[in-house]
Amino acid sequence: MPHSGCHLPPVTWEELEAIFEDLAATNEERETALRLLDLTRTLQPYLSPLDLMREILCIALVLPSENDRPPRRPALPSEFVNWR
Repeated sequence: MPHSGCHLPPVTWEELEAIFEDLAATNEERETALRLLDLTRTLQPYLSPLDLMREILCIALVLPSENDRPPRRPALPSEFVNWR
């Protein structure tokens, strides 16, 4: 793997929170991602930079991309909703 020697641009924890909030499709995904990010922030002093980046990337992998989400079920016509 080629190594360019260039550093990544700095990113704040608040920016990461905003990114994960945007990626989350549901409140449950959002809460899970933010909780994992908070735990990672707590562990930061004990992680190497490589391990910290690995943890952040793993959190992103928990959130499915838009293409990975199953399609929503179409709404039933009103005549089928209360058929009894």
